[in-house]
Amino acid sequence: MLTLAPTVAVGTLPLWGIDRAYAHDSNRPDLKAWFQSLRSKAGEPCCDTGDAEHAEATWDMAKRGHKVLLRNPQKPNEVGEWFDVPDSAVVDRPNLDGFAMVWWWPSYDHDGTMTPRWRCLIPGAAG
Repeated sequence: MLTLAPTVAVGTLPLWGIDRAYAHDSNRPDLKAWFQSLRSKAGEPCCDTGDAEHAEATWDMAKRGHKVLLRNPQKPNEVGEWFDVPDSAVVDRPNLDGFAMVWWWPSYDHDGTMTPRWRCLIPGAAG
C-alpha cells in the first residue's frame, strides 16, 4: 500500500480497476451535460476532446495547492508520481461525479522524463 506524506485528501480513489471516466458514458447519461459544461479557472473546457481519469488527489497544505498521482503511460507497471496541479487548471464547481478527476496528457523530454500538461482537475466530493 502506498504511504502518503502528511496532506489532507480532497478525494481519493485507488488507481487499480478504474482508469478513465468517460464523459459520454451511456451508463451515466445524466452527467453528459455536466461534463460538457466543466471549465478550468483559466476558462479551458475540460471535456473538449479528451476523457477524464479518476485520480488520487490531495491538498498539499504546505504549498496550498492540489497534487495528483499520475502514472506514466509509457511505463504503466511502474508506481505513479505525485505532480503539483496549477491552480488555473482547477475546476471550481461542485463535483457531481463524486470522485477526483483529471484531464491531462503527457509530454516527454529528450531523456524520457514525463511532464504532465494540464487541462483540468476537479477535486473529489470531499474537497
